[in-house]
Amino acid sequence: MDGQTRNRILAAALVVVFLVVAGFVVFFGSSGDEAPAGDDVAAMPKPAGPPVPELAFAMFDGSTATLADYEGRPLVVNFWASWCPSCVAEMSAAFRPVQEDLGSEVAFLGMNIQDTRDAALRLVDDTGVLFDLGEDPAGDLYAELGGLGMPFTVFVSADGQIVEKHNGPLTQSQLEERIAELFGVSA
Repeated sequence: MDGQTRNRILAAALVVVFLVVAGFVVFFGSSGDEAPAGDDVAAMPKPAGPPVPELAFAMFDGSTATLADYEGRPLVVNFWASWCPSCVAEMSAAFRPVQEDLGSEVAFLGMNIQDTRDAALRLVDDTGVLFDLGEDPAGDLYAELGGLGMPFTVFVSADGQIVEKHNGPLTQSQLEERIAELFGVSA
C-alpha cells in the first residue's frame, strides 16, 4: 500500500470516528429538558464535578496563580493562542463583551497556550480584553484539564469544581447561555 492510499484510509477512518463521536454527543449529550426561564435559572442546582487541578501557572503580570485562587466566584477559563483564528475571533466577539457585562459576578481567565509572549501581548492589545491573563507555554494545564481542540473553555463553580468543558469556539450568545445555565448569572 502506498503512502497516499494509507493517508486516504486514515482520513476516512478519522471522519468515521468524528461522526460516531458527534452522534454520541448529540444523542446522549442532552436530556431534552428545557432550562427554566428568568429567575428560575438561579434556583437550579449547580452540577458538581471534579476539583480544579492544583497546577500553578504564570500570569502576564509576573505573578503566579492557580485556578483555586479564584474560589468564591464562578470562573470561566479560556485557552487561546495568537496562531488560532477561532481563538482570535472568539476573544473579541464573545469573551470581551461577556466579561464586560458579567465580570463583576463571574471571573474570567484567559490562558495563552504554546505561543510567544510577544504574539500573545499583541493579540491582547488588538482585542482589548481586560480579564486576567495567564501563560501555559507547554500546555500542561490544558492537558490536565483534558483539552482536545482550540479554543478550549472550562467552566468552574465558585467552590472550585469543574462543571463543564467546551472544545471549540463559542459565540457571545452561547457563552452567555452557558454562564446563565451553569452559574445562574445573566446580563
